[in-house]
Amino acid sequence: MKYKIRCLKCGKIYSGNEYVIKCQNGCDSLLRTEYTKKKLEIKDYPGWWKYIDWLPVKTVNKRLLKRSGSYQVYLSSGLARYLGLKHLIICKNIYQLGIHGMMTGTFKDIEAELALLRIQQTKEKGKPIVVSSDGNIAISFCYYSNVLKYPVILVVTEEARQKRIWSFNKTNPYVILISVCGNSDYSDAITLANKIGEDNDFVLEGEARNIARRDGVGTILLDATLFLGRLPDCYFQALGSGPGAIGVYEAALRLVRDGRYGKKLPKIYASQNYPFIPMAEAWQKGAREIDSCYQKESAKRIISQVYASILTNRYPLYSIKGGVFDILKDTSGDFFSVTNREAKKAQALFRQVEGYDIEPAATITVASLIKAVKNGAVKRDENILLNITGGGRGKIRRKRFKVRASISVKKDDDVQEIIKRIKKIWGIR
Repeated sequence: MKYKIRCLKCGKIYSGNEYVIKCQNGCDSLLRTEYTKKKLEIKDYPGWWKYIDWLPVKTVNKRLLKRSGSYQVYLSSGLARYLGLKHLIICKNIYQLGIHGMMTGTFKDIEAELALLRIQQTKEKGKPIVVSSDGNIAISFCYYSNVLKYPVILVVTEEARQKRIWSFNKTNPYVILISVCGNSDYSDAITLANKIGEDNDFVLEGEARNIARRDGVGTILLDATLFLGRLPDCYFQALGSGPGAIGVYEAALRLVRDGRYGKKLPKIYASQNYPFIPMAEAWQKGAREIDSCYQKESAKRIISQVYASILTNRYPLYSIKGGVFDILKDTSGDFFSVTNREAKKAQALFRQVEGYDIEPAATITVASLIKAVKNGAVKRDENILLNITGGGRGKIRRKRFKVRASISVKKDDDVQEIIKRIKKIWGIR
């Protein structure tokens, strides 16, 4: 077996044939992939697929290879010069023509590709996968459901559908989009998706609990490490739930075990958009649990005030074993709070010095790096990895279409009735 999956709390092991996102013993813990190969080897595949030995799939689909996204790791000159940094490495996940471009403009393409390919290589193959999203992951799943011809149930808010979700295709035959209307937010979409995913005819994708998502994003660190010849000293990324930072941390553990790239884990520097800062606030207080005020209905008022709305998950993987609290503690990292004004200034600066536009979540990341330099958290001669999670969409010339709602619901509607409607559309008995 190429890999196994282990619960970090009780140690229970699952095979790679099982599409499992939670420990069956009920542990409040993440599951983590353990690969048979302990040394990093590069295979003859394009882009990040060259790290397939450390990805939870057996083979790569040929259709996927032709339409897979790719990032670019490069040494910054503009932003590095502005901040006085000697070794600023940027991972550029943006839409652009050529070999270094994400098909929809964000690193969520990596997560969608791997999640869809992995389910096709497990015992759950053929079952529709249930995904919740506030924008970017929905766009990516729409795109790759068409590439791989795999059924996806997307649960989103109507506000996200109207403002942020689009497809290059006028029709998306492999997608059922459920729009949660009324006074709803991303967490309401997550809650409904979780309930739908409990039905035996479907499979819950799992968000940050999904090993495919985390291991896919972890290839960013593998690429940066090969670029440098050693592990970076620091890693910067804005967080909504946490799969990116956790995935990078887990990749770092594998590289340390490899032994050829250094023994020190990169410090993880996370950030959130003020005033919705459940993880940042808890971390600054030294608390493992986030304040329950961020999980109440009243939190929607705060959420409406942020610039980077995709970072507003009310139930992030912060407290869980192996989650954000643990990885920041283990790497001596830190959490930054970034205002809308700081984010927009960082966005304008980045466009000026690096030459391309970036998505709101990435502006929070850039602003946090600026803060870290100003307060001395990072040294000017350190090797710093900055994850630009998305951008370049201003250069998309292909026509984009809003994704129509297959089913419109309210958050308190009967879930079993919603499931019946889904099954009727797809003829599932």
